[in-house]
Amino acid sequence: MASVDDAFSLAQSLSPSDQQILIERLLATQPSQEFTPPPGHLEEVKRRCAEYDAGRMKAVPWEQVWSEVNAELGLNE
Repeated sequence: MASVDDAFSLAQSLSPSDQQILIERLLATQPSQEFTPPPGHLEEVKRRCAEYDAGRMKAVPWEQVWSEVNAELGLNE
């Protein structure tokens, strides 16, 4: 039987579209799980929504968020 490392190496050799298909198939085999946010998270989301609705907070474009996350993780290099 192949190891996870063997499977990962093989997956890296696939084209991006085949990698996406593989990811989708792997995710489809996982049992669905009910998500329950940690205590306090829902209250924080509601607070932030109220701030946004009141005009005290503005939205940030997804591209900017993604770029900042990648920079924080050192993936923009």
